[in-house]
Amino acid sequence: MTNAVEFASGKRDMEEVVVGRFRSLGALTPANSADIVPSDPQEADRFDRLRAQGVIRGAGGGFFLDEDALGRLRAERQAWLYGSAGVVVVAGALIAWLTRRRD
Repeated sequence: MTNAVEFASGKRDMEEVVVGRFRSLGALTPANSADIVPSDPQEADRFDRLRAQGVIRGAGGGFFLDEDALGRLRAERQAWLYGSAGVVVVAGALIAWLTRRRD
């Protein structure tokens, strides 16, 4: 799913809800893990995705938020977004140049 689609569908907001729950409970280290149960299917989906991406980790019968992994994930997304924007700009310039050549 692309970043734009995630924003439009509210999945990014749900990510903030999940991350915010861990932060508010102080579940940021294995020693402070918390038994957090998602409250609805959308939150459960985002929780599962963050677990699969290594942002949420299990420890001691609960889960904790790995802030370093979250930072890396967001940096990767940002790099992908800027890289994609660069490709679009180059493609647009190439199309404009080719269109002017035909005239």
